Amino acid sequence: MTLSFRGAGTSAAGAGAGADEAPAACLHVVSWNVAGWKTTVEHIRRFKGGLPTFLERHCADILCLQEVKLTAKAITEDRRTLGVETPGYESFWACNEGSGAQRQGLNGVATFARQGLVVRADAAPLQHPELDREGRCLLTDHGSFVLFNVYVPNSSGGSRLPFKLRWLRALRAAMRRERAAGKAVILAGDLNLKHRPEDSHWSARPVQVARLAELSQEPSLPAEDRRLLAAAWEAWPGICDALRAREVRPFETRGQRKGQVFQRWGVFAKASNGEDVRLGQPMETEDHARGSFMVDGVGVEDDGSVVLGRASREAAHVLQPAGELCAGDLAECLRRLAGLEVGPGPLRRLAAAAGRAAAPPAVSEWLRAVLQEDGMVDSFAELHPAAEERFTCWDQYRNRRHENIGSRIDYILVDRPLFAARARRGAPLDARGPAAPESAAAALAAATLGGLSQPSPFAGGGMPALEEDEYLAQFRGLASTGVLYTPPQLSDHVAATLLLEGRQPAAPGGPARDAATQRCQPHRSAKRITDFFSRRPSSESGGDLAPPAKRTALGA
Repeated sequence: MTLSFRGAGTSAAGAGAGADEAPAACLHVVSWNVAGWKTTVEHIRRFKGGLPTFLERHCADILCLQEVKLTAKAITEDRRTLGVETPGYESFWACNEGSGAQRQGLNGVATFARQGLVVRADAAPLQHPELDREGRCLLTDHGSFVLFNVYVPNSSGGSRLPFKLRWLRALRAAMRRERAAGKAVILAGDLNLKHRPEDSHWSARPVQVARLAELSQEPSLPAEDRRLLAAAWEAWPGICDALRAREVRPFETRGQRKGQVFQRWGVFAKASNGEDVRLGQPMETEDHARGSFMVDGVGVEDDGSVVLGRASREAAHVLQPAGELCAGDLAECLRRLAGLEVGPGPLRRLAAAAGRAAAPPAVSEWLRAVLQEDGMVDSFAELHPAAEERFTCWDQYRNRRHENIGSRIDYILVDRPLFAARARRGAPLDARGPAAPESAAAALAAATLGGLSQPSPFAGGGMPALEEDEYLAQFRGLASTGVLYTPPQLSDHVAATLLLEGRQPAAPGGPARDAATQRCQPHRSAKRITDFFSRRPSSESGGDLAPPAKRTALGA
């Protein structure tokens, strides 16, 4: 396949330094958390050409999916509607069959690859039953390199942080084993972490609040900003007292769209005027609420128990260091507890100057080691270092995509020698208008597909139906290392992409039929007699399906 790069320019010299020129042949890797493949592919199949055309128009040679939420039984029985046997591609799957801490069908990853590109596959590459059984990691061997398709555990709330760290250590060991066997490594997927401070919206970046005092004396800032920062620092001791005396308790909330009543947990504190106020959004679990708005730190023991306050400093793992709040939480505390209105300008400057990556320190240390000690490259950050607010995930329930308040948690990391030899920038970042591609304005325009994607109405009805013009707007016909913006009805994530120069079949005769590879293809090992007589549905090409059930803004 030869790809054209309309509008591509000439790069700086140096292999892997971001060459924009179109190679004669290339390999385009797309990594996408679909938040439920059944719903996503139903949407895709509604439109002309269905999944085969979707893959071709995105120039996808390898498509890595995360959070497919399917069992091996579903893959086998519904393989046609799920696109499991899409012409020209082979698919490989890792599923959660419910033998671990999580229920059957959660998580799950899948890799679709053009025929001839996969030598072997393994759905248990971590070599540890507890860590492999959740269906979070799938290895495919492509000859000169292996690709790890991952859905890293979430540590929100803290209780799963020890499991996440064990899982990440096992992943790093698995990648090292492949390198020792002579393979270069690509790591693609939803890593559930942020690499850099700018990979989160400024309001979500943890900041050391003590920096308020320092910045209030910064002569380069406007005088009004310095005054507000000084007032915030003066109010901080009273805020700390209020947060230390806060209460976590349940309350009822009514859904704005459908009017349902839910029990949620909240953080309540006394404002300076004596009023009892709730801070932050309603939270689904008590543990999550207990760890929020903590000024004395949050720690996690090896058994998953969360430790709050000063004792957290002696816990096995630090979830949040003492003296920190997210910039947005700090703004809320200043407004609601101290009656001080500090606009986004001063706090955005605080986040830029003092914010850190929004990940637990131990997770950030793991990523640092993978990049610096193991020699991997964050492909997007390397080729687009000046890009602003290029996020891959948003809270769609609160329509955050339409404000571009999100985070970049979907990555493609590449071993540096492979990156230097073959990685290319390809097409420019999606801009959807006159704004410079690296600008925040261009990122917002791309996130909303040039304004075609509309927010969900709060009066009810869920997310707006996916119309043809919005669906077609995702296709640029261009391959790149960057971000691929799909419509919000397909997922609350968009895809990360990688363009590599050079593509040749690694396994002309198809993948090996060893036991590990066969387990990744349950649809091939469970043929039914009726398969030999049933006709392939005409809906394979798309366009003749009844519309799928509406996906809410929360996802599948």
